[in-house]
Amino acid sequence: MNDQSAFQILCNIRDRAIELAAKDFSVTTQSTGVKNIAYVVNGINYYSDARDIKEISVCENLTEIPQTKPWLRGLINSKGVLYSVSDLSLLAGYGRATPANRGHLLILGDADLQSALLVNRVVGFRYFESADDVDDLESHQDKLDGLGSFVTKACHADEQDWYELDINRLLASEQFREVQ
Repeated sequence: MNDQSAFQILCNIRDRAIELAAKDFSVTTQSTGVKNIAYVVNGINYYSDARDIKEISVCENLTEIPQTKPWLRGLINSKGVLYSVSDLSLLAGYGRATPANRGHLLILGDADLQSALLVNRVVGFRYFESADDVDDLESHQDKLDGLGSFVTKACHADEQDWYELDINRLLASEQFREVQ
């Protein structure tokens, strides 16, 4: 093995990249698909367009709101802004609340609603190819319960099913907006 320093290795990589760029050679390092945030709700894998999610956070200092739907878990203060927190597991009708102290928040980018979605776990960024698409979304609806009407497509990747949750459709729904 060659005993080059890390700096020398990086210099060699840079020089090779400059050489290839001069020959109009390019390399794509990630999928050309849409960047998504993948997350888990009650054991079901979901993903949403990353542009709809402003921030991912832990759920700390949740203030409960009395006399609201059970899925509206409360309010959090994130960087001086109050966000309502909706538990996707309860909204879907799974019957089990996501433990706030162990869940993750998807703080949404819609400035008018100032909402956050509580999920069990955030997986991270995911790209799905059209070859991964599942043709028969209807056969999966029983698994999705109350979130089925907000799922626009399904993919099968890494031996798992993934469901695209359209956040804008969810936010516009009567079900989401009726909190009392």
